[in-house]
Amino acid sequence: PLTITVDAKGLLYLQETVIEVSALVPRLIAITDSNPEARIYVRGDKSIAYGQVMEVMGALNSAGFKKVALISELPK
Repeated sequence: PLTITVDAKGLLYLQETVIEVSALVPRLIAITDSNPEARIYVRGDKSIAYGQVMEVMGALNSAGFKKVALISELPK
């Protein structure tokens, strides 16, 4: 599966590579070969605004990706 991360500074990563939100969907379409069933995980740092994660989720949804899930970390 592919992993998208929004870090504490608000930077967006696709796997380990920094990417702009505007380039995210075209890059995912290229990587997945336009497969709407590709599994994508989204992880957001707990210190960022919830809206930043929702912006990413919305972009993925609008692009037609159906298997998008949030990654959560249990409290220690």
